[in-house]
Amino acid sequence: MSLFAIIGHDVANSSAQRQITRTEHIERLKLLNQQGRLIIAGPTPIEHGKNDMSGSLIIADFDSIDAAQAWANDEPYLRDGVYSHVDIKPFVQALPAPTDRTDQVAAS
Repeated sequence: MSLFAIIGHDVANSSAQRQITRTEHIERLKLLNQQGRLIIAGPTPIEHGKNDMSGSLIIADFDSIDAAQAWANDEPYLRDGVYSHVDIKPFVQALPAPTDRTDQVAAS
């Protein structure tokens, strides 16, 4: 499998809908984590210490970019209008060096 960065971009004033949909969003991330496929996930605040978000970053392991896109297409934040859109990019973990991945490039 390969790593992909899934970058969700919030619409303006997304905070209220974000709270409504958050439980379902987190449950999907917990499932990825239980499957050993989640590397990191979290929101991107507009400013540290404030509640307004600009989006989210998820780095996870998928078989292909199409599989990552299919997963992102089912994202509750996208479905419920928290995200305006989602970008997906291949990702290679350099640091810290992955300890149990043979398909990633360690930093030299």
